[in-house]
Amino acid sequence: MMRDISVNFPGKIYFYCDPREELSAGDKFQHLLVCLAEGFQELGIPFFSNVNYWQTSPEPDHYLIKHDPEITPDDCSIVILTNSWYHIYHPLPENLFHPQRKYVTVYLDGEDDDKTYANRPEFKQFDFIFRTHFNSKLNYGENFYPWVFGLSNRILQELNDVPAFSEKKRQILVNFRHWKSGHPVRNISCSEFIPLIQQILPINNSTDSLDNRPMEGYHNLQWLQTGGRHYPTYYQRLQESAACTCFGGFFVPFWPNNPSSLINRLIKRILTQTRLKSNTIVQWDSWRFWESLAAGCATFHVDFEKYGISLPVMPENWRHYIGIDLDNIQATIDRITDEPEILEYIATEGRIWALKHYTPAPTALRFLETIYQNKSINQGKSLEEKVLISAAADMKN
Repeated sequence: MMRDISVNFPGKIYFYCDPREELSAGDKFQHLLVCLAEGFQELGIPFFSNVNYWQTSPEPDHYLIKHDPEITPDDCSIVILTNSWYHIYHPLPENLFHPQRKYVTVYLDGEDDDKTYANRPEFKQFDFIFRTHFNSKLNYGENFYPWVFGLSNRILQELNDVPAFSEKKRQILVNFRHWKSGHPVRNISCSEFIPLIQQILPINNSTDSLDNRPMEGYHNLQWLQTGGRHYPTYYQRLQESAACTCFGGFFVPFWPNNPSSLINRLIKRILTQTRLKSNTIVQWDSWRFWESLAAGCATFHVDFEKYGISLPVMPENWRHYIGIDLDNIQATIDRITDEPEILEYIATEGRIWALKHYTPAPTALRFLETIYQNKSINQGKSLEEKVLISAAADMKN
């Protein structure tokens, strides 16, 4: 984890959360926003919102993000929105980009669909767009920066005390609800990888159903707030397992490199329908990937470097995770067979890496550093007050 963080940020943060009560909890769930807010809270940076959001306990009025009628966006240095505004076709806040504003506008883009970029001129107005599923081979725009789902305190609480690797079951968790339909990367990876890996590691493919959902207290609250994504039994299986598969995403062409272009999306559809592969993958990020790392599992995904997958701080293949070359899956199987002890090494190093770089505090600090270091090149905008950040820990190692 990060240590000895010192932050002098004299401004305030303003979050825009969707105010409509009629939305389902799943549509309202804004994981990226929660991770940042928890990080700002740990760093002692004040933040506000247009509505109360994210209950921290079943007790009423216990919210992480709170509305203060005395604080408006114009009182703050940074204003943040998430992709939920576009996902539910809700108009952006009125006068968000007014010419007298002194705040920096930030969009947390966790959207799965790349075609949004071509249809929304507002994407060029945001000073910063932090994009999950970022691929280095594609050109999103000058104001885009790689981002990830990362770890929230909800997840960390469930995976706080993981057993030693020697105490885990020698099994690999393959708990996708529908891996024979949906994401082509997952379907192809599992259909080709599972028959080989099960010769080394037994498969645990159990999943949770609504019958297993928590019915009361804290876990029920989190199940409701996450739109049915919080199952304590799932976290228990993760902690007990030596390894976990985390494949996901779509194969797309590297040309044209505009992911929202009609040609790119057409070729993407052809690749999906014909079950053909490419060396460029989008929509690759997931809660499962970060949960697996935090649970101390040997985490299986595709080779990030080969397929253009980009994170703010990159993991190292065969140290922090096992990245498979889908053109040579047998090489992965052979290495694990020859070096069975490598699973424990990767599980241990992967957990250390994830907790150091992608828990709330280092995530929030990286967010501020990115804005401060790049603010001068984003449409000439600057922070209302200068952001001064110093960190004793090296964010790049």
